[in-house]
Amino acid sequence: MITTATSKGALHLLDREPPADYLAEWTARIAARKEHADPGTSAVVIFRIAREWLALPAAIFQEAAENCTFHTIPHRRDGIVAGIVTIRGELLLCASLAHFLGIERTGQPSVRRRLLVASRDGNRLAFPVDEIHGVARYHPRELLPVPASLAHATSIYSIGLLPWQERTVGCLNDELLFYTLNKNFS
Repeated sequence: MITTATSKGALHLLDREPPADYLAEWTARIAARKEHADPGTSAVVIFRIAREWLALPAAIFQEAAENCTFHTIPHRRDGIVAGIVTIRGELLLCASLAHFLGIERTGQPSVRRRLLVASRDGNRLAFPVDEIHGVARYHPRELLPVPASLAHATSIYSIGLLPWQERTVGCLNDELLFYTLNKNFS
Protein backbone atom coordinates (compact mmCIF):
# COMPACT_ATOMS: atom_id res chain seq x y z
CA MET A 1 0.00 0.00 0.00
CA ILE A 2 1.36 3.41 -0.96
CA THR A 3 1.13 5.94 1.83
CA THR A 4 1.09 9.70 1.59
CA ALA A 5 4.60 9.84 3.04
CA THR A 6 5.87 7.38 0.40
CA SER A 7 4.31 9.33 -2.46
CA LYS A 8 5.74 12.60 -1.12
CA GLY A 9 9.19 10.99 -0.92
CA ALA A 10 8.89 9.74 -4.50
CA LEU A 11 7.82 13.17 -5.75
CA HIS A 12 10.72 14.79 -3.91
CA LEU A 13 13.13 12.32 -5.55
CA LEU A 14 11.73 13.02 -9.03
CA ASP A 15 11.48 16.80 -8.55
CA ARG A 16 15.09 17.33 -7.45
CA GLU A 17 17.59 19.17 -9.63
CA PRO A 18 19.71 16.97 -11.89
CA PRO A 19 23.47 16.74 -11.22
CA ALA A 20 25.55 19.55 -12.75
CA ASP A 21 27.02 17.42 -15.56
CA TYR A 22 23.81 15.46 -16.29
CA LEU A 23 22.53 17.68 -19.11
CA ALA A 24 25.96 17.98 -20.73
CA GLU A 25 26.52 14.20 -20.57
CA TRP A 26 23.16 13.35 -22.16
CA THR A 27 23.48 16.10 -24.76
CA ALA A 28 26.83 14.64 -25.81
CA ARG A 29 25.39 11.10 -25.93
CA ILE A 30 22.45 12.10 -28.09
CA ALA A 31 24.56 14.29 -30.37
CA ALA A 32 27.25 11.63 -30.83
CA ARG A 33 27.50 9.97 -34.21
CA LYS A 34 25.74 6.62 -34.16
CA GLU A 35 27.42 3.51 -35.51
CA HIS A 36 25.04 1.68 -37.81
CA ALA A 37 25.46 -1.92 -38.76
CA ASP A 38 26.35 -2.33 -42.40
CA PRO A 39 23.29 -3.58 -44.31
CA GLY A 40 23.60 -7.27 -45.04
CA THR A 41 25.58 -8.17 -41.93
CA SER A 42 24.95 -11.48 -40.23
CA ALA A 43 25.14 -12.45 -36.57
CA VAL A 44 26.81 -15.73 -35.62
CA VAL A 45 27.59 -17.51 -32.38
CA ILE A 46 31.27 -18.43 -32.23
CA PHE A 47 32.24 -21.55 -30.30
CA ARG A 48 35.16 -23.96 -30.03
CA ILE A 49 35.23 -27.74 -30.36
CA ALA A 50 38.69 -29.15 -29.57
CA ARG A 51 41.05 -26.77 -31.44
CA GLU A 52 38.51 -25.72 -34.10
CA TRP A 53 36.68 -22.40 -33.86
CA LEU A 54 33.29 -22.61 -35.58
CA ALA A 55 30.24 -20.41 -36.03
CA LEU A 56 26.56 -20.91 -36.75
CA PRO A 57 23.86 -18.25 -37.28
CA ALA A 58 22.77 -16.71 -33.98
CA ALA A 59 19.09 -16.99 -34.95
CA ILE A 60 19.09 -20.79 -34.58
CA PHE A 61 20.33 -20.81 -30.98
CA GLN A 62 17.91 -21.02 -28.10
CA GLU A 63 20.19 -21.38 -25.10
CA ALA A 64 23.51 -22.48 -23.69
CA ALA A 65 23.36 -24.96 -20.84
CA GLU A 66 25.99 -25.89 -18.32
CA ASN A 67 27.45 -29.36 -18.20
CA CYS A 68 24.58 -31.83 -18.67
CA THR A 69 24.57 -35.59 -18.27
CA PHE A 70 24.33 -37.53 -21.52
CA HIS A 71 22.27 -40.68 -21.53
CA THR A 72 23.27 -43.18 -24.19
CA ILE A 73 20.72 -44.61 -26.60
CA PRO A 74 20.78 -48.38 -27.12
CA HIS A 75 21.95 -49.49 -30.58
CA ARG A 76 23.14 -45.94 -31.43
CA ARG A 77 26.87 -46.08 -31.01
CA ASP A 78 27.80 -44.56 -34.37
CA GLY A 79 29.37 -41.54 -32.71
CA ILE A 80 27.16 -38.86 -34.25
CA VAL A 81 24.48 -39.35 -31.62
CA ALA A 82 26.17 -38.59 -28.32
CA GLY A 83 22.96 -39.49 -26.49
CA ILE A 84 20.00 -37.63 -25.09
CA VAL A 85 19.97 -34.82 -22.57
CA THR A 86 17.27 -33.20 -20.49
CA ILE A 87 16.98 -29.45 -21.02
CA ARG A 88 14.28 -27.77 -18.92
CA GLY A 89 12.38 -31.06 -18.70
CA GLU A 90 12.53 -31.78 -22.44
CA LEU A 91 14.51 -34.69 -23.85
CA LEU A 92 16.71 -33.62 -26.75
CA LEU A 93 19.01 -35.55 -29.04
CA CYS A 94 22.59 -34.58 -28.47
CA ALA A 95 24.76 -34.57 -31.58
CA SER A 96 28.52 -34.88 -31.49
CA LEU A 97 29.64 -32.23 -33.97
CA ALA A 98 33.23 -33.22 -33.24
CA HIS A 99 32.58 -36.73 -34.57
CA PHE A 100 30.26 -35.55 -37.36
CA LEU A 101 32.71 -32.95 -38.68
CA GLY A 102 35.76 -35.16 -38.22
CA ILE A 103 37.38 -32.92 -35.61
CA GLU A 104 40.08 -34.83 -33.78
CA ARG A 105 40.19 -34.41 -30.03
CA THR A 106 43.67 -34.23 -28.61
CA GLY A 107 43.94 -34.55 -24.85
CA GLN A 108 41.11 -34.07 -22.41
CA PRO A 109 38.01 -32.00 -23.25
CA SER A 110 37.55 -28.64 -21.58
CA VAL A 111 36.61 -28.59 -17.91
CA ARG A 112 33.84 -26.04 -18.52
CA ARG A 113 32.17 -27.89 -21.34
CA ARG A 114 28.84 -26.33 -22.35
CA LEU A 115 25.86 -27.51 -24.32
CA LEU A 116 24.37 -25.38 -27.10
CA VAL A 117 20.69 -25.88 -27.91
CA ALA A 118 19.71 -25.00 -31.46
CA SER A 119 16.50 -25.20 -33.47
CA ARG A 120 15.90 -25.05 -37.19
CA ASP A 121 12.48 -25.54 -38.76
CA GLY A 122 11.18 -26.96 -35.47
CA ASN A 123 13.99 -29.51 -35.16
CA ARG A 124 15.71 -28.98 -31.81
CA LEU A 125 18.99 -30.56 -30.88
CA ALA A 126 21.86 -30.01 -28.53
CA PHE A 127 25.58 -30.36 -29.03
CA PRO A 128 28.51 -30.11 -26.65
CA VAL A 129 31.20 -27.48 -27.16
CA ASP A 130 34.40 -26.78 -25.27
CA GLU A 131 34.05 -23.00 -25.22
CA ILE A 132 31.56 -20.33 -26.28
CA HIS A 133 32.81 -16.91 -27.30
CA GLY A 134 29.42 -15.35 -27.95
CA VAL A 135 27.80 -13.38 -30.76
CA ALA A 136 29.80 -11.66 -33.49
CA ARG A 137 28.68 -9.74 -36.56
CA TYR A 138 30.25 -9.95 -40.00
CA HIS A 139 29.48 -9.01 -43.58
CA PRO A 140 29.55 -11.83 -46.16
CA ARG A 141 32.30 -10.00 -48.06
CA GLU A 142 34.59 -10.63 -45.05
CA LEU A 143 34.36 -14.39 -45.54
CA LEU A 144 37.37 -16.09 -47.07
CA PRO A 145 36.91 -19.11 -49.33
CA VAL A 146 37.37 -22.57 -47.84
CA PRO A 147 40.62 -24.09 -49.16
CA ALA A 148 40.09 -27.08 -51.44
CA SER A 149 42.89 -28.88 -49.60
CA LEU A 150 40.89 -28.97 -46.36
CA ALA A 151 40.27 -32.68 -45.98
CA HIS A 152 37.77 -33.17 -43.20
CA ALA A 153 34.01 -32.71 -43.23
CA THR A 154 34.18 -29.17 -41.88
CA SER A 155 34.94 -27.97 -45.41
CA ILE A 156 31.79 -29.60 -46.79
CA TYR A 157 29.57 -27.84 -44.27
CA SER A 158 31.40 -24.50 -44.33
CA ILE A 159 30.22 -21.45 -46.20
CA GLY A 160 33.51 -19.66 -45.60
CA LEU A 161 36.24 -18.75 -43.16
CA LEU A 162 35.87 -15.68 -40.98
CA PRO A 163 38.98 -13.88 -39.72
CA TRP A 164 38.30 -13.13 -36.05
CA GLN A 165 40.63 -12.03 -33.22
CA GLU A 166 43.77 -13.39 -34.92
CA ARG A 167 42.00 -16.72 -35.52
CA THR A 168 40.11 -18.28 -38.36
CA VAL A 169 36.53 -19.34 -37.69
CA GLY A 170 34.71 -21.82 -39.91
CA CYS A 171 31.21 -20.50 -40.61
CA LEU A 172 28.95 -23.51 -40.98
CA ASN A 173 25.91 -23.87 -43.25
CA ASP A 174 23.14 -24.48 -40.71
CA GLU A 175 20.61 -25.65 -43.30
CA LEU A 176 22.88 -28.36 -44.70
CA LEU A 177 24.13 -29.32 -41.23
CA PHE A 178 20.61 -29.81 -39.81
CA TYR A 179 19.44 -31.63 -42.93
CA THR A 180 22.31 -34.11 -42.76
CA LEU A 181 22.09 -34.57 -39.00
CA ASN A 182 18.34 -35.23 -39.16
CA LYS A 183 18.88 -37.69 -41.99
CA ASN A 184 21.49 -39.53 -39.86
CA PHE A 185 19.20 -39.54 -36.81
CA SER A 186 16.39 -41.37 -38.57
